[in-house]
Amino acid sequence: MKILSATEILLTLAVAGYDAGAGWNAADRRYALPTRGFIEGAFSSALWSFQKFFDVLHWTDEANDCDDFARIAAGFAQILHCLTPGRPPATALAVGELWYVRDSGEGHAINVALGGGGPDDVVCYEPQTRKVVELSVTEKARITLIRF
Repeated sequence: MKILSATEILLTLAVAGYDAGAGWNAADRRYALPTRGFIEGAFSSALWSFQKFFDVLHWTDEANDCDDFARIAAGFAQILHCLTPGRPPATALAVGELWYVRDSGEGHAINVALGGGGPDDVVCYEPQTRKVVELSVTEKARITLIRF
């Protein structure tokens, strides 16, 4: 499993066109990189089971909306990483929250993951639908928070 530093993650996002600006926050020094297959497969399936078990599968205004879905998904990804046998020691998983302004004008929160060190390795993930999504160029420029 490849490892990147917090600085390398920020640089990868910048090269990919994600304007993290002042809203960047990384709590750890080293991050293990999940594969896109993990995000779309085992992680999505486990996240659905977790959300179903705790009855938080459905959007609820303010109580369980986009920022809550993104926060739960990022934390859950880290739990799975901690429980993975043979994971790289002293690492967090490179799955975080990404808050931005949509092209339609409203704010939204999703997840972002890095599967490698290149700009094509950035994966945006909509935790409400458990699907990989693409941000437009203008949405990438209007990011208000990236937190790993």
